[in-house]
Amino acid sequence: MNLKTLTPHLAALVIFLITSFVIFGPEFQNKTLRRGDIMAYQGAAEEMHTFGREYDRRMNWTGTSFAGMPTYQISNIHQGNQLIRVAPVLRGFMSGGAGAFFAGMLCAYLLLIVVGVSPWLSIAGAVGIALATNNIVLWKAGHATKVYTVMYLPLIAAGILTAFNRKYLFGGLLFALGMGLAIFVNHPQMLYYFGMTIPLFGLAKLVQAVRQKQLPHFAKATGALLVGLVLAIGAGANNLLPTQEYAAATMRGGQVLENPVASSAGSAKSGNGLDWEYAMGWSNGFKDMVATYAPLAAGGGGATEVSTKTEFGKALKRVIPNLPATFGAPMYHGALPFTEGPSYLGAVAWALFLFGLFNARKPVAIWLGAGTLLILMVSAGKNAEGFNRLLYDNLPLLNKFRTPNSALSISAFMMLALGMLGLHNWLRVLDREPEKARTRLLYSGITAAALGAFIAILLPAFLDFSSPNDAATLERFTGGQGDIAPLLDGLEATRRALYASDAWRSFLFVGLTFGTLFLLYRKTIGPLIAGLLLTGLLAFDYGGINGRYLDKKDWVPERSVRTPYPKTAADDQILQDTDIHYRVFNLTARSGPFNDAGTSYYHRSVGGYSAVKMRRYQDIIDGYLSKQNMNVLNMLNTKYFIIPGQDKQPAVRRNAGAFGPAWLVSNVKTVTTNDAEFAALGEEPDLKSTAIVHEEFAEAVAGLQPSGQGSVRITEYIPDEMTYSFDSPSEQLVVFSEVWYGPDLGWEAYIDGQPADLIRTNYLLRGLRVPAGQHELKMVFAPKAYATGTTISLVSSLLILLGIAGYLAYLFMQRRAARNTAVPVEELKRPAPRKQR
Repeated sequence: MNLKTLTPHLAALVIFLITSFVIFGPEFQNKTLRRGDIMAYQGAAEEMHTFGREYDRRMNWTGTSFAGMPTYQISNIHQGNQLIRVAPVLRGFMSGGAGAFFAGMLCAYLLLIVVGVSPWLSIAGAVGIALATNNIVLWKAGHATKVYTVMYLPLIAAGILTAFNRKYLFGGLLFALGMGLAIFVNHPQMLYYFGMTIPLFGLAKLVQAVRQKQLPHFAKATGALLVGLVLAIGAGANNLLPTQEYAAATMRGGQVLENPVASSAGSAKSGNGLDWEYAMGWSNGFKDMVATYAPLAAGGGGATEVSTKTEFGKALKRVIPNLPATFGAPMYHGALPFTEGPSYLGAVAWALFLFGLFNARKPVAIWLGAGTLLILMVSAGKNAEGFNRLLYDNLPLLNKFRTPNSALSISAFMMLALGMLGLHNWLRVLDREPEKARTRLLYSGITAAALGAFIAILLPAFLDFSSPNDAATLERFTGGQGDIAPLLDGLEATRRALYASDAWRSFLFVGLTFGTLFLLYRKTIGPLIAGLLLTGLLAFDYGGINGRYLDKKDWVPERSVRTPYPKTAADDQILQDTDIHYRVFNLTARSGPFNDAGTSYYHRSVGGYSAVKMRRYQDIIDGYLSKQNMNVLNMLNTKYFIIPGQDKQPAVRRNAGAFGPAWLVSNVKTVTTNDAEFAALGEEPDLKSTAIVHEEFAEAVAGLQPSGQGSVRITEYIPDEMTYSFDSPSEQLVVFSEVWYGPDLGWEAYIDGQPADLIRTNYLLRGLRVPAGQHELKMVFAPKAYATGTTISLVSSLLILLGIAGYLAYLFMQRRAARNTAVPVEELKRPAPRKQR
């Protein structure tokens, strides 16, 4: 490969580096973003990291969230998977947003290059795919795993297209690498949505293969991809196996109770999965869909920056005279409960998408075109109930996911990929059939112009620019001052003006995009200039909108977020307790005790923050903890309450009634149903003396007559290993204030080093039958799924990496052999010898 061939690739890397630096430059100045989800992660993961460093092993259990839970969905498992060695290379050895978005650009560039797109056009597509506004909004909110999944999707697509381009081995390996990396970052929802679109391509290729009598080719390509999928799943087994095991015990695994208590956390009323209303709580409405083209069609976000010169600003200034020149206003009026910003897919992306529909090869157009429309429909959730009910009730695993509006996260990639692949195919048609290329350009341009004119001119007449919550929002916004009516009128007028401004802005970018394509058709410019122009258009289009949601004021010094939750006087007071084990119930958490990771940062919390709480614990929250049932709080060893003090600062109240880490009961009450087991917690007056045991454990407690005499105390606490000393003159039932997770899901009990069976007690807790005498009791969390998963992951990921290394070595040897056997130019110029007579 000579310098001329390398130049565009080197230029691409330089452009990607510059782009990453321009957007995330503050990261190189030791600054970072205050990201809500990252702070929540830090709170939930603090204990596992602290103990992990001390004992030099991963902690698969934490006691700081919801009285104890696996850490599989708090922090993904790295052990075993060797694909993590590839990730730093794709990130350009950068961390943070700079690394993530560089990886996105590089992966998108590789997709377009391997299918033959011009390097300069590939640069444009890569920049656009990475810089989509939704990616920036997601990153700022802290949804890092979601962003990384989207950034790896181009590698998956590259593998699929390469395999069907008859490069079976290379396609299968690329697919395995992309899918393996996407599985590793552990956001299955985004991967699932993209997976929903792939059968469209498969079906289109199958029809094509039947018509062209190329079924053997179809079978080989499909086979290569299936092998790649198996390897990718194997590489991700370190996360997939424990997560699959855990999912059955969570809110997404269905109900335990025959007659579940009312819950705001959304569980399935029957069967597995989430309740429909809870799962569809974040569904895009029509205005949110329009915002994919005109970003302020639904008002943007809950605090959109507007000027006092707007109608709303003028009306508000009469109420608040010292209003700043620009301020964050409640402009959002879409169907979502709230949002930080729109899922703006981009005007240039829409233009290229429509162009691609007319120009891409049919199987690709069906896949990425119909796939994009499918994802738009899925994102509508309950607002397209007939369609989405059908999918929700019949597609496996779909009912495990919530917030369908997030499906749009993959759309910008699909739209721009279709656009660039369509442009690549159109250039080939242009060389052979200029008239056909002109017709396709004309039809796609007319379609884009019609869509833009409809959105900018006709649609506003049919849209409602109000929201049902406007009056209440403005009451809070103004503190109840002034007359609401003029503010409501000003709010709607400003929303209408913002809509019009952005709709025409997008129409302009669509026009500039098709102007560039027209110049390319006239051959006024070539692919190099066209690529640079499209890169500029995409950068300016996305950059202008992205700047509304990520600017200089959002960056703060790293040192200010190293401790994400400042320690309060209440925290300090509790931390002076020298007991090994106790729990805290924080009633001052701003978002409520059961959506709070801050308490978990310092203490073992009764509450916490997680979208995958255990089903049994959610039942306890709904039935008892939300009502502050002291009997249940005592059995969870809730020694401290953080309550509002007289000065509105958090204050500490000690609970002398907490049962402690473990206790001996004097009575065992056996029940026959889950409902009876649950109800007994509220009916039994003294849970410290009586243990509730389901009949499935009747054999384990048969003949047991506990007296409650003796003692049990905790001697060592590690999240995944707890040790107790026991002393009693007779056989006893020990109840631990530890959450039940089983049976056979990892928690193992030992009495003096000998295995013993744990017994579920009190619907939620663990119990152990212990013989008379002095004994050491130990509970160890050693899930077999973790050990098996890491082994499978190691083997599978090594096979992928060795396969890629071997393929690259084979290509190198082939090219080297070709150079060595090539006839020198001088030999070609030398005249052939004359024949001897």
